[in-house]
Amino acid sequence: MATGFVVAFAHAAIPTHWLPFVMAGRGQRWSKGKTLMVVALCGAGHVLFTTMLGVLVVWLGIETSKWTGTVFPWIAGGALILFGLYYLVRQARGEGHGHSHFGSGGHSHGGHGGHSHGHSHAQGPNQHTHGHEDETKRIDTGHGMLLLEVFEDGVPPRFRLRAEAGADLPGVEAVSLETLRPDGARQSFSFVARDGFLESREEIPEPHEFDATFSLAHGSHAHRHALSYKEHAHAHAAPAANAARGVTGAAPKSDRAVIVSLFTLLTFSPCEGFLPVYLSGISYGWPGFLLLSAVLSVATISGMVIFTWLTMSGIERLRLEFLERYESGILGSLLMFLGVGIIFLGF
Repeated sequence: MATGFVVAFAHAAIPTHWLPFVMAGRGQRWSKGKTLMVVALCGAGHVLFTTMLGVLVVWLGIETSKWTGTVFPWIAGGALILFGLYYLVRQARGEGHGHSHFGSGGHSHGGHGGHSHGHSHAQGPNQHTHGHEDETKRIDTGHGMLLLEVFEDGVPPRFRLRAEAGADLPGVEAVSLETLRPDGARQSFSFVARDGFLESREEIPEPHEFDATFSLAHGSHAHRHALSYKEHAHAHAAPAANAARGVTGAAPKSDRAVIVSLFTLLTFSPCEGFLPVYLSGISYGWPGFLLLSAVLSVATISGMVIFTWLTMSGIERLRLEFLERYESGILGSLLMFLGVGIIFLGF
């Protein structure tokens, strides 16, 4: 049970199991509650398909154990050790994670991950050059250049303020920003200090089309800079990736299409690492199978919901790429431990 929980929870913590829901929820303008409900629904599908495969594994194991008798622990333990070696070899070859169907790691890969806007302005809204990555404004303060960007690389969009070489980054108390949308809605943004840059406390709602006034206090007065943001349609690599993100061009897709896409893609990518855990519990029969299935459900769904919620709540510095990078190595070590335990310690 303990090993099964670690395997399932670590698997659920991989960005491919929660980042697409953050992106889809933002693209569809879902509330946090609705996004988490979709996560739980798709997690249930993920668990159900894995459990169905587990039924086959356990049934074959029980039937086999009837004629293998006392030799079965050696067979089961040996199989687990072979599974473990397979995952360790895959890790050594640099194949840490086996089914990246959404893109990964909070980075933008083609149509996956966060999207970026296509132009940057220099010293105001009337002078601009076309870029390829983040939408960035260069602001001349008279004491050096500041760079104001909309940052959304796999995280909810926020303003980030950096200083060019030779310029000083102002304190958070000197900086403020207000946006004005075409419908007349205004929003104020305050900033907090990060490692080498300032970041807005508030998220930037979609669409990213508005005028902005950036204010920088200097002594007894403040300098104001007018900026303009325009929303551009974004080309993505594949329809399935678009559905997973919940975006096609500038208009959101229907909720049903996005949910069905997420459910299908996640359901038919089972937690294959849990199947050897089912194998290790065959000596406990079907009651053991039900108990392990409950562990799988709790660990998987709670993990997906927790990491989705943390990301949506602004915990952007969550760095779980090591789990994706070393998943095979962690899983292989756990399975070999189980195999040795079954053979020599009577687990």
